[in-house]
Amino acid sequence: PSKHPSTSPSKNPSANPSTVPTSKPTFSPTNTSLKPTCSADQEPFSLCLAINMSGSLCNSYTGDLCIGCPQIIASSDVQESFCRDVGVSWRSCCSNFAYVKELATLIVNSLGDLPVDKSFSVVQFASDARVVSGLSSTAQTLSTIRQLTYSGGLDNHADAIQTCEQGLSSSFNEKKMIMLITDGETGVPASVPEGATESAATSAKNKGTIIFPVFVPPDAPDTNEGSIPLLSRISSSGKVFDFTDDDVSSDLQSQEELLNHVLCS
Repeated sequence: PSKHPSTSPSKNPSANPSTVPTSKPTFSPTNTSLKPTCSADQEPFSLCLAINMSGSLCNSYTGDLCIGCPQIIASSDVQESFCRDVGVSWRSCCSNFAYVKELATLIVNSLGDLPVDKSFSVVQFASDARVVSGLSSTAQTLSTIRQLTYSGGLDNHADAIQTCEQGLSSSFNEKKMIMLITDGETGVPASVPEGATESAATSAKNKGTIIFPVFVPPDAPDTNEGSIPLLSRISSSGKVFDFTDDDVSSDLQSQEELLNHVLCS
């Protein structure tokens, strides 16, 4: 014990303090639920969340696919490791994907509070896409998001959009939406032709589905130069919701703007 104890000890000490704090802390959404400010009448809706979990989210621009979330040591300093971030659970693998899950949780929480008929589905994608949860309640969707396990791999946006669209086709709600949460990387399996993402988006939009791209790059925001134009072209409104700022107050403003855009489109 210390010979000079603090005169103002913490009232909530950590039970297991980290000995090596992460160099890339997660910037979490500050509210568990946001409220729409638009005055439009709400209508029943179904929303598919297409969540990217490719290698580019966690590989620190090394090009590694990060399949299975290994911790690859780049130097003698454990803080310079990738794909696995120090202090982040194996399910989330890195702080960037942990943030993606928290952002998805906030959006579903906020939409779930609305007094209208609604359903959500979750599609995860990397080299290919698969349905993690079909059209379900708010509670079931939140549970699904919490249990998402990072996969690593390439970025097959076309398959993500098509898989979402197939699931939404069973909904009786007229308003159908796809929220594509991605870092925008365009590396796809060789079997997927160039332009497939835009073709898949055009097909979905022609059927009345609204697409909202949400951009969450892995590190510095200056990497979005080539990604934003593609995401803008597949967006129903041409708008891309860019979550590249680590400043929490700016992030909250983006969250509110996204929610209003979803509800008032």
